Amino acid sequence: MTPPLSPTLFPPLLLATDGSPSARLAQRLLYPIAKLLKAQITEDATDAAPALDDSALLIAVTVQPRSSKRGDRFSRKVNSVAVATETATPEVTTITPATVATQPPTLALEQLTTLIEGDVPAGLSLSLQVRQGRPATEILNYARTIQAGLIAVGHRGTGGMRELLLGSVSTVIARYAFCSVLVARSSQPAELPLTPRLNHVLLLVDGSLASRQAIATVLQLAPIGIERVTLLCVQSPIGVNKNLFGAFGSPTLSWQLNQSLQTAQKEQGEHLLKRAKGALAGVKLDIQTRMQTGDPAPLICQVAQEQGANLIILGSDPTRRSLLSPLQVLRPGKRNLEGVPAKSRRALRNTRLSVTEDYVIHYAPCPVLLCRTPDAVQPKVDVG
Repeated sequence: MTPPLSPTLFPPLLLATDGSPSARLAQRLLYPIAKLLKAQITEDATDAAPALDDSALLIAVTVQPRSSKRGDRFSRKVNSVAVATETATPEVTTITPATVATQPPTLALEQLTTLIEGDVPAGLSLSLQVRQGRPATEILNYARTIQAGLIAVGHRGTGGMRELLLGSVSTVIARYAFCSVLVARSSQPAELPLTPRLNHVLLLVDGSLASRQAIATVLQLAPIGIERVTLLCVQSPIGVNKNLFGAFGSPTLSWQLNQSLQTAQKEQGEHLLKRAKGALAGVKLDIQTRMQTGDPAPLICQVAQEQGANLIILGSDPTRRSLLSPLQVLRPGKRNLEGVPAKSRRALRNTRLSVTEDYVIHYAPCPVLLCRTPDAVQPKVDVG
């Protein structure tokens, strides 16, 4: 018997925002999910478990840069120069450099607050938290503090090689977050719809526990307006070379084995699609199935583009091992490398994101939802 799956999306919902168009798109994508969770919580509320406060349902966090000591010293020097010149020649000091240096962050925060509040629909409330430091690190640590069920973040990258190597805030959050992550992407970033449509979902099916969790997420989000679901099963190409059998191998044997393996693989894919379609049978949805052979990452983006999907849902394994500890060992002066296996000394990137998930986040033509169900809140770490 298949064990029941816990809900993937649960409050509080955390919006990581900087006021950019992609962050505003993430904010607007988050509203129907927040309304759905609010309705579910209100319906299930009892005297023993009262309904959740609106201020704790939807939280926005923005990160301001931390002022450095060098910048403070420069500001004090500018102040002293301004005072000295003001005494000598008052006409020259009508514009004070120190005022210009200190006012923009406050004005930017006020503009950001106005921008966020202007997008909040009726029936929802949103609280804004302001932190200082590195954006990705502060957002992740705050998400762990409040035990967020979903982090929504905008993706402003272009998918270039520089971003793949160095990463971005959205990529780091998707890589290290212990909960589900919604990455707002759009093929037309200049257009910002007031109410983004989520009527067509592309769902990757591979038979894993993470894939089953993604199916549960579709069932959970169905009331927000999902009408069509495309189930995609991507299989690796199979080919057996006659050299596998040595000098006595024959092309006929190799061809027969290829045919047998391909037939078995096709039957397995059809079984996975049939089982996923059966799991969604309880909801009124237009379900289509597709089976492709090749590299899953580009195929997912290609099918999403061809089918006009509004959202890509991928199951993401939250237990995939992190490589933070081996990387921290490599920092000079921190630990002794004696006794550390040579395999652990290599500077490898974090593997919480699979190759497919990493590629889709960078190149998808629509928003991407990584479904994760944390079993425990992880300790704070510095990923900056």
